[in-house]
Amino acid sequence: MSDTHAAHGDHGGDMAHDAEHRHGYAKYLVVGVILTVITIVEIMIPSIPAVAEAFTRPGVVASLLILSFAKGAGVVAYYMHLRDDNRLFTALFMFPFSIASMIVLILFLFFSLSGG
Repeated sequence: MSDTHAAHGDHGGDMAHDAEHRHGYAKYLVVGVILTVITIVEIMIPSIPAVAEAFTRPGVVASLLILSFAKGAGVVAYYMHLRDDNRLFTALFMFPFSIASMIVLILFLFFSLSGG
């Protein structure tokens, strides 16, 4: 094996290694499609008058915040590879993310109830 292949981590055409990458790309595609569907739903909720009226304004905002949180958590967990890391690292990132999201929801609730 040449130095170039060794430096780049070439496994000499290891088929199991190649198969792992092929399956990984398919998972990225599935996650991308799921995120796209959530984005389409986020666009449709306020855009379709019947849906927006059914939710009322606070319901529309709350549903968009929840969907945004789900998308953010999905991106963080999958694309930042937290699913493969120690659960401590996931907790260290997700705990502040959850606290910030709760603060936004509480402020939203506070201002919507106070008529602001």
